[in-house]
Amino acid sequence: PNPVKDVLNLSYTENISQVSVFNLLGQQVLDRKLDNSEVKIDMSNLAQGTYLVKVTVENQVKTLKVVKQ
Repeated sequence: PNPVKDVLNLSYTENISQVSVFNLLGQQVLDRKLDNSEVKIDMSNLAQGTYLVKVTVENQVKTLKVVKQ
């Protein structure tokens, strides 16, 4: 769901290899190396605001805008 309270749930048909979270200043605040098609990212320790989430799947990068409440 968007906005996110504590946990961001991601799922895809292929395995997700990496998830990186950036604030709007471009600073990386979270980075996880993974190998799963369903991922839960704990965002409870991040401040409220808007974040960019870069999801890497099979050498393709998708960027999502996520609002943290």
